[in-house]
Amino acid sequence: MDGDHEPVALPRGGELLPRIDAICASIGSLHGELRRGEVLSRHTTIQIGGPADGFFLPTNKESLIEAVHMCREHGVPYFILGKGSNILFSDSGYRGIVISTARLTACNTSDSHLLADCGVPLSALISAANVGGNASLDFLAGIPGSLGGALAMNAGIKERSIGDIVEEITILSAGGVLRSIDREACGFSYRTSLILRSRLPVLGARLSFDGKMYDREQLLARRAATQPFGFPSAGCTFKNPIGRSAGELIERVGLKGFRVGMAKVSDIHANFIINLGGASSAEIRRIIDIARQKVYKSFHILLDLEIEVVDG
Repeated sequence: MDGDHEPVALPRGGELLPRIDAICASIGSLHGELRRGEVLSRHTTIQIGGPADGFFLPTNKESLIEAVHMCREHGVPYFILGKGSNILFSDSGYRGIVISTARLTACNTSDSHLLADCGVPLSALISAANVGGNASLDFLAGIPGSLGGALAMNAGIKERSIGDIVEEITILSAGGVLRSIDREACGFSYRTSLILRSRLPVLGARLSFDGKMYDREQLLARRAATQPFGFPSAGCTFKNPIGRSAGELIERVGLKGFRVGMAKVSDIHANFIINLGGASSAEIRRIIDIARQKVYKSFHILLDLEIEVVDG
């Protein structure tokens, strides 16, 4: 998941739009850039998603915090978006404010740890660590996304996840207070965390260099051999059930290469759904539904989504 959002019971249509217009007018006075009707397919790795009512790119954390406060106060939905991996937006877009962390990229290192903003790409984190001769973060090589989203979904590889190296995370509480929480309080587990479950915006984190080194080139080569990089995708669609491979289960029910419109189950790895060009969110969701139904019918295993499906 590459974002946090707050579900709110809201009036629809005309009753909500004046609130959104008012919020956009207020957000326009903050430090950053506000765009109306920004097409979200430009900001997701699967290149799918309609227009957002408001799309805000804050240039400092204070403006992000203030934008969230405004949305909460006026009952307007918001979604915090990083690099756009693991996200499937609706074809109709997003009714509310999407807040992008793309310009929140401060990153500082010492001999023992790294301190970074939520919007720093994982590739930049690795590079920052490597400058000091440290390869502790190389296990993240090839994983798309930014720090905030990676923390929320506890991104990583089979042997290690980013939660293993967290010292402290700064979040914005439901009450609007900045809080620093340690690793234990984050509730990290396989591809999830308390941060994700609680929908709390991540502002930044301090990560430790624990001395465990990884061969980045070997990891990148493994990804290149086993994952589809020729077409846009959101990453792995489903979490692996305990002791099983979601991709293997999907392949065993005959869906490898299965296609709906311009969406297709990858021929390389069946847990990836790729966009052949112009695929719709509805087509991706249709494949998701079919895969879950067939796997459950054959194995009595209900596949849990790893990507986040965001309704308009």
